[in-house]
Amino acid sequence: MRRRSRADGQSVETRRRKTVTLKRRNAPKAVRRRNPSAVSQETEVARLTRELQTSEQRWRSLLENRIFGVTFLDEHQRFISTNQAFQTMTGYSGEELRQMTPLDMNVPGEREFNQTFFRELQQGKRQHFEMIKQLRHKDGKLIWIHLYVFAIPDQKYRGLLAFGMAFDVTEQKQAQDALQGTVSELARVARMNQMAAVLGSIAHEINQPLAAIAANAGAGLRWLARATPDVGETRTVLQWIVRDANRAGEVIKGIRAMFKAEGQARGLVDFNRLMRDALALAQGELQKQRIVVQTELAAKLPSVTGNEEQLQEVMFNLITNAIDAMSSVTDRNRLLRIKTEFNGIEEMSVTVEDSGTGIAPVNIDHIFDTFFTTKLHGMGMGLAICRSIVESHSGTLSASPGYPHGAVFRIVLPFGRSGGE
Repeated sequence: MRRRSRADGQSVETRRRKTVTLKRRNAPKAVRRRNPSAVSQETEVARLTRELQTSEQRWRSLLENRIFGVTFLDEHQRFISTNQAFQTMTGYSGEELRQMTPLDMNVPGEREFNQTFFRELQQGKRQHFEMIKQLRHKDGKLIWIHLYVFAIPDQKYRGLLAFGMAFDVTEQKQAQDALQGTVSELARVARMNQMAAVLGSIAHEINQPLAAIAANAGAGLRWLARATPDVGETRTVLQWIVRDANRAGEVIKGIRAMFKAEGQARGLVDFNRLMRDALALAQGELQKQRIVVQTELAAKLPSVTGNEEQLQEVMFNLITNAIDAMSSVTDRNRLLRIKTEFNGIEEMSVTVEDSGTGIAPVNIDHIFDTFFTTKLHGMGMGLAICRSIVESHSGTLSASPGYPHGAVFRIVLPFGRSGGE
């Protein structure tokens, strides 16, 4: 087939090819080929956008949950933002909460502890803290919350913010309190019954020789009052008096032996665990009296050798005495401080300090005396028995006035040995 030609001698096909080539040469580079780096940047931006959207959705789900409250606090401990769950929990609106701090909802006795934790969080001394505490609802009722607080950095505020999660555990706490109150009451009744039985036995055992002594002494006086005193009969009744007095002495010796090493099972006692157990027994009354407990238990405290039941009885008695001493306090926080610590290499000590009415100076030297008491219905046996138990473990129990209020009881016990060994 014959190719068509133009006047300039070029074929139509050749002319068409030159035109296409010329157009391609004059086209913009962006149209001819895409930059690989630009494509990579667009892909990365799309990926980051998707991740940001996913993160925002997760965060929104966290804030909108109805199970626990979420709070943010600024450097002044003022609420920056709260979620709906926390607002419902406390009864305040978000706007009302932004004018408040958690301290505005605190109950007496907890404010100083919260301030301390918050200050340590801001200073970087701790990264988080956890506590179960009470808050006062807007309508005045008290609620219990389980609180977790974390320190998180924030560029806007140029420092650390406090991020909190709060769970309402009021119903759970009320159930626990009811159960603990029942357990504490049963323990108290059992101890009272045991003490009543012991005291009844002591009274019975001592009453017999004392009654005999009184009767014989009366008979002796009558024989001496005769016109001719009957010396022989008087001598006889005096011998009976001596016998009965020795019998009474044996009874008292037997009572004291109850708190000595003889016949008592002894072993290694972890005093930190013993303290926690004693506090658990008194938990119901501590909560009822709204007493804040602060413990400072020495780490890796060596065990002491002794009778665990007796030593726990001592600690329970000291704790209940502290509760009684604070029951009438209304002008300050009711605070119970318990501390265990090393004293050198051979001794440990435990301190029980309260913010109660304290010990009058005139009574400080007599509070461990048998039958001495300042309670209206007390028998004056508790502290005397406590000191006997501690001394039977080769230790000491002392008391001193607290500062600025209350009283301090201090027990010192040796490591690795006890009375009777």
